[in-house]
Parts: sequence; C-alpha cells; structure tokens
Amino acid sequence: MLLGYVVMCLIFGTSYLMIKIGLMEGIPPFQFAGLRFLIAGALVLAFLGIRRQLPRLSVKIYAEVALLGFLMTTIPFASLFWAEQHVSSGTAALLVATAPIFTLFLGLVLREIRFRWHLFLGLAVSLCGVALLVSHNLGGETAGLPALAGKLSIMGSELFFSLGVIRSRKLMGKIPPFVFNGYQSVFGSLGLLLISFFTEQVSAAAYTFTAVTALLYLAIVVSIVASSIYYWLVKETNSTFPTTWTYVAPVLAMVNGTLFLDEALTVEVLQGGVAVLVGIILLNWETWQKIASERKAKKNRVPANSAP
Repeated sequence: MLLGYVVMCLIFGTSYLMIKIGLMEGIPPFQFAGLRFLIAGALVLAFLGIRRQLPRLSVKIYAEVALLGFLMTTIPFASLFWAEQHVSSGTAALLVATAPIFTLFLGLVLREIRFRWHLFLGLAVSLCGVALLVSHNLGGETAGLPALAGKLSIMGSELFFSLGVIRSRKLMGKIPPFVFNGYQSVFGSLGLLLISFFTEQVSAAAYTFTAVTALLYLAIVVSIVASSIYYWLVKETNSTFPTTWTYVAPVLAMVNGTLFLDEALTVEVLQGGVAVLVGIILLNWETWQKIASERKAKKNRVPANSAP
C-alpha cells in the first residue's frame, strides 16, 4: 500500500508538467484536454465492457453523470489547460489544491458540515496564501492580465468541481467508482471538444512525438493508472487517506517545474504555497484525527488466532 501511495503521488505530481509540455509543443488547450479524457474514458469503458462489468444505467443516472462530467471535468480542466499557457505549472498545482476550500464553503452553505475552529483558521490561512499567489507575478508566468485571468479561472473552476464532488457522493452508492470515472471522463471530454471546435483551429495542432507522449501519459498513466491506484487504496484503507495526495502533488509540481521548465521558485511562490498547504491541512484536521484513530484501533486489535 505504501508503494502504491508513493507511485500515485509521483504520477499525479507530474501531470502539471506534462500539461505544460504538451501546450509548449503546440496542442491547443481545449483539444488537448478533450482528447486526454476521451482516450482515458473510452479505454476504461472498453476494459469494463470486455470483462462484462459495465452495468446498465437508467436515463436519470446517465443524465446525472453527464452533469457531473461537465462540473468535474469540462469546466475545471478547460480552465487548467488554458491557464497553464500563462501560469507556471507549480502555481497551477497550488491553485488546484484549493478545491477543499470551496468544498468546505459549499458544505457549510448546504449544512453538510458543522463549523469548527480549525475550519475558520484553515480557511483564513489558505485564503492568505491564495491572495499572495494571485496578486503577484510569479516566476515562469506571462506578464499582466493573462496570468491573472488564468489564476482566477482556475480558482473559479474549483467551485464547480467542488459542487460536482458534493453531488457525486449521492451517486456513489448507485454506480461503481471505476464505472463512474469512465463515463464522466467521456461526457466531460465531449464538452471540452465542443469548446475546442468553436474556439480553436483544430488543423493548427502540432502533434509531435513529444506532444503525443504527453497526451498518452496524461490519458493512460495519470487518468487510468493513478486513478486505479487511488480507488484501490480507498478499498484497502479508507476514503480519506488516499486523498492526502493533494498535499504532495503541488510540491512535486513545483520541483518538476524548477528542474525541467526553468520555472523560478520565488519567495512569493514558497510563502503562498506553504500557506495554502497548511490551510488545507487545517481544513482537514478531522480527517487526520480519523486516520490516526483508525490506525490506533487497528494496532490495538487482538488477532483472531490469539484468542484463548
């Protein structure tokens, strides 16, 4: 399980680097994102179909999955891929990691979460970090309005993603997670490709060897392999521990951006990044307590074969 967790974190942490590389090679952002999820979703559904593990769903569930694909894939990844043209990969990863802030906000509004001290403190610290990241022109970014628009688009898209996460919880009891991942990827990709059709010159895309490698890496290694490890860890441990990859990925993204893309690690990036990650940890304080209590209970459990 530890090896699986490390591999998952490494893969998710490199995804922002591969997005940047594909964009630099000349693939239009919306087309790039759409093809990534179309390939990933089609492969997942084909695999399930061959193994006869693809259940029949009602029209109502298909409609809900399509909506969730729009909320969790089309909007956030359209924003992310477009923004990474103007924003460093490390900054993009840190801003994506702010999703728990919006999930918390919506949970409080919908009264699914009860307000506690660590939520207020975590929210305050995270927002300070976000303000620092958004307000400064950081290393490896386009100067002026494009970078600011990219940052704000990522932030705004996370609100829709968080809404999708909350809605998807009600669907998880009706459809297996891997099936849901396949369908919502396909539905989300259709939205992305539709945006590409109306806004991008498809024929101008440059599919070099490096660009295709980045696309296949994102589609297969990130969207299928890493996601499969994630769902396996959820099954083997609990629903909270595997999600801690969101604290590791931004750090790896910043390191990769510095090593391979010459993205500068400025003081503002470090200060804002630390504040965001500390704030997110505080927002998930109860999650950490739950993990610790489960580990303690498992350690104190008496083996069945030792009973008198």
